[in-house]
Amino acid sequence: MIYVDTSALVPVFIREPKSEAVIAWLESSGERLVLSEWCLVEFASAAALKVRTGQTAPKLARVAVARAREFARKHCTVAIPGRDEFRRAAELAGDDGLKLRAGDALHLAIAMGLNAQGILCLDDAMIAGARALGMSVVTI
Repeated sequence: MIYVDTSALVPVFIREPKSEAVIAWLESSGERLVLSEWCLVEFASAAALKVRTGQTAPKLARVAVARAREFARKHCTVAIPGRDEFRRAAELAGDDGLKLRAGDALHLAIAMGLNAQGILCLDDAMIAGARALGMSVVTI
């Protein structure tokens, strides 16, 4: 099972430079996918930020959010982080050597709790943190 991070989910539904590569990987991988409710929160935030910065129209952002939720429902296991994941995320975020933002630490804690085989991620800082923790990363 591969944990899908928000940085990889956004380009599937909102045009970005790596959109085609991520979509191609998702279509051909054959992997079981998992993401979290936290990923869907971050997706909504990323879509709203793209509206605020003029990168996309409000209607397109709303459609993207709806399509991302539908994709999650149909094609992914959707994990709901609990107390253990939040506590582990706090430990990871507090580790100066990992240099993780809180949201990235939560993603990694969820993936670790699920024993995910790897993560699909486009964020360099999160990739470095995942690798430092011994996690496999799908690179695109």
